[in-house]
Amino acid sequence: MSSLIKTTSISESQNIFFKRYSKSRSNLVEFLMNYNNELDGQRSNNNRLEYLDFNTIPTLKTNSALEKHASTIYSDSGFKLIQSYIEEAVDNVTMVTVSIIGENEIYTVNDKFSKNWTVSYSTSFDSYACSCKMFGRLGLVCSHIFWVLRNKKMKLIPNELHGGRWLKSKFVNVVHCGIDDDIETFIVVDETKQEYRDMHGDFYDIARLIEGDGDKIRAFRQIMAEGRKEVLGEGNVLSISEKRLMIEKLYGSHVPSQIDVHPPDVVKTKGSGRRLSRLEKEMREMSKPGRKCEKCGEVGRHDSRNCDKIQEEKKKKEDKPMLKLVVLLLHYHISVLHSLTSVLQSCSFFIYILNLNLLKLFASLKRID
Repeated sequence: MSSLIKTTSISESQNIFFKRYSKSRSNLVEFLMNYNNELDGQRSNNNRLEYLDFNTIPTLKTNSALEKHASTIYSDSGFKLIQSYIEEAVDNVTMVTVSIIGENEIYTVNDKFSKNWTVSYSTSFDSYACSCKMFGRLGLVCSHIFWVLRNKKMKLIPNELHGGRWLKSKFVNVVHCGIDDDIETFIVVDETKQEYRDMHGDFYDIARLIEGDGDKIRAFRQIMAEGRKEVLGEGNVLSISEKRLMIEKLYGSHVPSQIDVHPPDVVKTKGSGRRLSRLEKEMREMSKPGRKCEKCGEVGRHDSRNCDKIQEEKKKKEDKPMLKLVVLLLHYHISVLHSLTSVLQSCSFFIYILNLNLLKLFASLKRID
């Protein structure tokens, strides 16, 4: 992450990363397994990003030589940011004043927000500094410095403005635990690791090409499964030619070079074609001639099985016994009501006599008092 990130920031970022995959109750074995898995995931992601950086051809938006140089040294994400600042420097940044103070050249430029910024260039140290301080905060060259570089007709971005966070991996310098420049060093290339990186690159290249095609993805997975068995020795793997020979021996014939027998042409069967709407079906039925019903003797669109008159007569015959039953039930209920009324009348007469006797009793009691 270059010198923009301090040692404390690096340790904190690593702590946050591993905290997502570790638990306080995990034992030592689980911790080591999670630790190794996450390191492998980081390496795999790093290999994928390196492959994209070295195999993606960026699209240039201006004719500036600085943009072309930036596309060769910055990563894909870093170049997109740098490209926007170069485009802004070409289209929107203008110079207000320029002055020379000692060994420093002071440029005052105006950006697209109509705000003035000061860019100073030191001729003795060959260094650039802008009042927006974007390079110090993010490690990206701002549009104001790019305007000064274009004004000086420079074709390459100076080394001191490369930064380190957004560069491709081969341009990144060692920040921590680096080797002294005075000590002679030799670059040792591990062929196995290089082959491993190339294998990753080939895999991601094929995965990018077949993305979204289910048939090709399944075929590629099958090829990988067969290759795994062949490389790791997991069972006998037959090649395509061996499989073809085995099938020819099974059927006792060879694959013909010319095929004469082809599948038949598609024929029209019942149920195929366009479905008729309800109105079309009714119009087709109305166009057919009527037929005579053997039950009712009328000419129409029905027969003896679904004749309306016959159905009505059947319903009437079925309803007659039900009507008789209903009449009997009504007579029964009426008789029951009559008996209940007679009982109620007798009860009311008895209550009337009882009330009279009680009144006489109360009257006699009053006389005695």
